[in-house]
Amino acid sequence: MEQENGTKNVTIAEIARRAGVSSATVSYVISDRQDVKIAKSTRERILTICKELGYQKGARRKPPSKKRVTIDDIAREAGVSTATVSYIVNGRTDVKIGEETRRKVLQICNLRQYTPSPVARLLAGKRSDLVGICAPRGGASGARYYALLQALQAALCRRGYGCVLLSCDGAREVRMQENPEGIFCIDLTEEEFYALKENCFVPIVAVDMMADDPLFFKAFVDHAALIAAAKEKLCCETVTYVAHPYRNAPYLDDLRAAMDGDTLFLVRSLSDLREYLAAHPEERYVFADPALADACAPLLNAKQCCTVCYGDERTEGATLRLSFCEMAEHAVDMLQSAVLREEDKPHTFRLAPMKR
Repeated sequence: MEQENGTKNVTIAEIARRAGVSSATVSYVISDRQDVKIAKSTRERILTICKELGYQKGARRKPPSKKRVTIDDIAREAGVSTATVSYIVNGRTDVKIGEETRRKVLQICNLRQYTPSPVARLLAGKRSDLVGICAPRGGASGARYYALLQALQAALCRRGYGCVLLSCDGAREVRMQENPEGIFCIDLTEEEFYALKENCFVPIVAVDMMADDPLFFKAFVDHAALIAAAKEKLCCETVTYVAHPYRNAPYLDDLRAAMDGDTLFLVRSLSDLREYLAAHPEERYVFADPALADACAPLLNAKQCCTVCYGDERTEGATLRLSFCEMAEHAVDMLQSAVLREEDKPHTFRLAPMKR
């Protein structure tokens, strides 16, 4: 497509491809939307690409193109939640919505020429008795991640649901092959989470991560209680917490906030970890993954470390147990509450270490 002066017209889609983000993210940055959580580095990368390509917001195009209307835009103008808009445009009759609200939303959709995405139309079909679990490839790792997947699968099975794994690729777009009735997300970046929210009109529950949005249900570990229990177990005032890196920045920030005067060591490689242990032999260590504890066992006295376990793992020495089965049960309860629009139910569950 050419602009009137004969130069090539740069599209938002092209900028999104070069930046490795969704078109919605580019649109939010160009429009300077501050109500959407986007990393500062991502904003700067997008604006740099816009400048390099000579993109001009609002330049005349043939034919003229309009900013894509989103479900958030409709909800904001109608004064209702995005879930209410989703239920209305997808023809959900099992949810009680006033006729006046329904007409108002449909009128705004018609005025703004809004239609659900192909994914949304797919999700409006028959019940599938499936729940998606969205976790990035190469994201969370170790016993913690797999224990959580097993716990969620078992909890869903007990309620008559099957589960399907979904993934976010490098372009932050959700790849959906099935028709899930709801989605659990694990260790997503903020950008990936908001892309999921934008593209999927089904209930979403954040599990073992945090989403800075009061509308969403969340189930996560109480880091403050975990660190306090570790200090009591090791009879010390400070600890070094050893864990795999988190991709979800708010969750990592919550862990850091719980460590008052303590040390957080994020494992990039076992060699780096062993080097740190050799240089700090007197510290008290808390290992967030049994495999990390096993790898470092020859370098430490059993009395100076404890291991966080999530299921039936057998480890030597002191342990702190987090019942991922309990967290999974609460997550499924939350998902069902979201489906039934039970807004009075608690939106947050914090998992503390088991007491013995």
